[in-house]
Amino acid sequence: MIIRKSGIVFFSLLGLVQAASTKECLLSHATYREPRSGAILQFRPINNEPAALTTEVFSLAVPNTAISLAADITWTNGKNSFPLGTIRHTCTDDDREAGLEDGSGLCRVWEGQVYALTGGGAEQLNSREATPAPKGLLLPEFGATFTEWPDFAQANPNGSAWDAFALTGCSDE
Repeated sequence: MIIRKSGIVFFSLLGLVQAASTKECLLSHATYREPRSGAILQFRPINNEPAALTTEVFSLAVPNTAISLAADITWTNGKNSFPLGTIRHTCTDDDREAGLEDGSGLCRVWEGQVYALTGGGAEQLNSREATPAPKGLLLPEFGATFTEWPDFAQANPNGSAWDAFALTGCSDE
């Protein structure tokens, strides 16, 4: 009887610890990985970022390279605002001629709406600053765009990417 009660208490506490650790990871500290290419999204807290509507900043580590791309999520204005993600790189002359340079002085690799992947499907990200990290992120059209980006294609000749990233960790910083 005592062992059974101890077991129940232990598993109850274990459940509380797991729930607490899940809730403690904020999006601003989360790490996500795209399984096919191995690309890593590393979020970090906002520290004096220039755009007023920026809610999240992160970097994208390009597999098989030392390249880390600057990225952010901003919210559009208006009644039906939504989170707009942008991943950027240092512009080449070809990028500038193609009109890919934006106001940041960098060029877009990918831009689009960002969705939270939960157990129930894809949902709009929360706009609050202290957003809990969802189980995954969906970046529509990321895979096709990223696979065609020259720096990824050269380093990963047979590589490809999907649009979904899975939560793999949480930093303490």
